[in-house]
Amino acid sequence: MSQAVVASQLREMYSRMLIAGLSVKQTFPSERRLAEGKVSVGDLPLSSLALKNIPYRTIYSELDGNDAYHMKMPDGGLLIFQYRFDAEGKIENHRLGFFPSPELPTVEEAPYLYEKDELFGDIVLERIVRFPIRFDYDPDNHTDMLHPKSHVTFGQFENCRIPVSTMLFPYAFLLFILRNFYHRCYIKNKNTFDKSIKSLRLGSCITDREQGILHLAIR
Repeated sequence: MSQAVVASQLREMYSRMLIAGLSVKQTFPSERRLAEGKVSVGDLPLSSLALKNIPYRTIYSELDGNDAYHMKMPDGGLLIFQYRFDAEGKIENHRLGFFPSPELPTVEEAPYLYEKDELFGDIVLERIVRFPIRFDYDPDNHTDMLHPKSHVTFGQFENCRIPVSTMLFPYAFLLFILRNFYHRCYIKNKNTFDKSIKSLRLGSCITDREQGILHLAIR
């Protein structure tokens, strides 16, 4: 059952992030019972703010200031894990978000960022352009090629919906963020993050036409 796997992965990934020192503030995603036996996990205040047409700096400031995230990383990056399940525990939709801080903390605010080059050297480079990333599973609004059931959005481009072959469990999302945007931290803690974790094979939800264009394939 997908709901049990998501809950198990969330517990384990919180533990691993704390062991690695990559979470400085965290709130475990809470469950909320809905009508017809459905369950919502990870509800947050301002959860729709990330979709609004306002400057990213404002979005980040509101999310951070209102604790509208589940995990905060040493450089200010915010992680969000939101799911909804049907009465049988299957995933109905999800939103997995990464919201990097548009400005890094100062040396006074976070000296460890600048003292540990072996961990954070690839994060504090001034040339880096920071942008939000969302993995959404939203089958109710599916339009072939235009709005894939599962898709990833980079930045705030309104029509950026890159097809993804299936929905995501939270740990797959976390590893995507760590490997690509916190690479030194990931390599330093590879033994911790690469340990096996409870999972389940999820069925494909990508259409034939969507497979014919550039997309992300997940096994």
